[in-house]
Amino acid sequence: MEEKESKKGIIVLIVRVAVSLTLALLGQFYFSEAHYGLAVNATIMAIAWAIVSYDVVWDGLKNLFKGKNPFDEHLLMTISSIGAFCLRCFGPEDNEFLEGVLVMLLYQVGEAFEDYAAEKSRKAITSAIDLRDEKASVVLKSGEIISKKPEELAIGDHVLVKVGEKILCDGSVYGGNGAVNESSLTGESVPVEKKVGSAVLSGTILESGSLTVSVEKEYQDSTVKKMLDLMEESADKKSKTDRFIDRFARLYTPIVVTLSLFIAIIPPLFLGMHDGAVWSRWVYTALCLLVISCPCAIVISVPLAYFAGLGLASKNGILVKGSEYFDKLNQLRYVAFDKTGTLTEGKFHISKIVPKGIEKKQFLEWIKAAECRSSHPLARAIVNQEESGTYSQDISDYEEVAGFGVRLKYKGHRLVAGNLALLNDQDIGQEAQEESGSLIYLAVDDRYVGYVVLSDTIRASAKTMVDDLHKMKVKTMLLSGDRAGNAESVAREIGLDECHAELTPEEKTAYLQEKINEGSGTVAYVGDGINDAPSIVLADIGIAMGGFGSDVAVQNADVVLANDDLGKIVLAKKIAKATQRRAMFNIIASLAIKVGVMIASLAWPAFPLWIAVFADSGVAALLTVNSLLLIYKKVK
Repeated sequence: MEEKESKKGIIVLIVRVAVSLTLALLGQFYFSEAHYGLAVNATIMAIAWAIVSYDVVWDGLKNLFKGKNPFDEHLLMTISSIGAFCLRCFGPEDNEFLEGVLVMLLYQVGEAFEDYAAEKSRKAITSAIDLRDEKASVVLKSGEIISKKPEELAIGDHVLVKVGEKILCDGSVYGGNGAVNESSLTGESVPVEKKVGSAVLSGTILESGSLTVSVEKEYQDSTVKKMLDLMEESADKKSKTDRFIDRFARLYTPIVVTLSLFIAIIPPLFLGMHDGAVWSRWVYTALCLLVISCPCAIVISVPLAYFAGLGLASKNGILVKGSEYFDKLNQLRYVAFDKTGTLTEGKFHISKIVPKGIEKKQFLEWIKAAECRSSHPLARAIVNQEESGTYSQDISDYEEVAGFGVRLKYKGHRLVAGNLALLNDQDIGQEAQEESGSLIYLAVDDRYVGYVVLSDTIRASAKTMVDDLHKMKVKTMLLSGDRAGNAESVAREIGLDECHAELTPEEKTAYLQEKINEGSGTVAYVGDGINDAPSIVLADIGIAMGGFGSDVAVQNADVVLANDDLGKIVLAKKIAKATQRRAMFNIIASLAIKVGVMIASLAWPAFPLWIAVFADSGVAALLTVNSLLLIYKKVK
């Protein structure tokens, strides 16, 4: 609906501009003053002006009577165009009504172009992921296939996805296999192979094969819905530069209006108070100054630069919840990380098997049998161990002791598997083993028979990310609740500056607050779990792993990495820098051009008013294009 209204508005404005221009040309060359007199010529030109300018005049008056800042571009353009008419009516005959019409014509053309460019920008950002017009093919238990909208899908539905179709839900592959293009979320164009059990995200496209996807999240909780919501939220938040522009316009415009009044009044008092030509020349110059000084080029192009930066970030799998966080990323001084699920993948594997007094095969059978009924990630890693070690379901008296391990009977043997505290509680004496990783000890019939070491995999992008941050003069720190040995091993391997382990969530926030209190730059925290939420909220910039991170972490974060790629942190900082540079260029270029044209208008008695309009609307249009081109920038 909004898109239709926007298109309709642009079409209406184009028609108004065309009609006004036609009337203005007829008034200039057919109903000219020489053939029909001043009154007819002025009437035709006034009608042409009214057609193209009534909304601008009305907006200016509304702001004036509602108590808002009246000194906006609407009032400036109204004063300038009416002033041009007055110069013709009361000044020298070489002045023309056409200039007054052209002031508004060029302004409206610039506005139309900016509206169109902004609309194209929004469509470019959302079209790749918007699912509103899509239909999902849901396979019923009977085998019948029905169509549902994404928002109608329920958890547990099985959705058939064919080649070239978008995946319309977050879930896992229930059947089939294929290659999925995730570039709309991650920026990575290389398709990712998916098989049964693989996680898939809404908004991605199946490029080959066929998939049946089991829905695991409703539409309102899906990745695509979150991205669209975050983009909408970000429009309501302004960067420091953006807020500066608002304040700048409120102060700058009244100053320029006052200066124009001085230029219109003071020089004629000294150069020829009773000379109409002198008054005409300086009033005309003042009007030119009003048009030139209109700050719409800055007010429009700078926020659009930040909007484009948000779009560029989202195209690269980085969801930034507000342009203000670009400014904070540019001041980044410290990044603190959680370990499990953030720097590591949170996917455990057995790195070492140490049986004592029994065969390895027998040890694997017993420990797999002990862990087969537990849902703990460590237990799942043991059961999924590829080495031989088959077990039966001859299990009884199963008991899981939360936080410690399990007790059970297997084939008549009493098994105890878990941490050292559980074994000691069962009076099975054993000393702690010095290993890097998580240890599961096993005892059979009250006799200790060995242990396994489980390790988490460090993310492939972690070390490169840390190296790149160091090159940017950003320091790094690990804040982990894991054992000191494990945390220190990870920190050492990827080159972190500091490491603090065995921390509670409260202790994490205490270390974080200490860094924030040091000042001189911003502090970011990167995490994925519910226990990371307090630190994410506390940090200047909270960054969440969005792919499989906790919903609580994602909800409270300022920046979300859609595909859990740590390298996106560095990319986010680069995009923030590129956005800031584009915004500053727009500010400097606009002011430089305006100052140059202002000087020319003061030095050139016959300065054309249309050049002043170009210095305003024309420059605004050019800088708008410059801002929107940021969306297509390649950032490595």
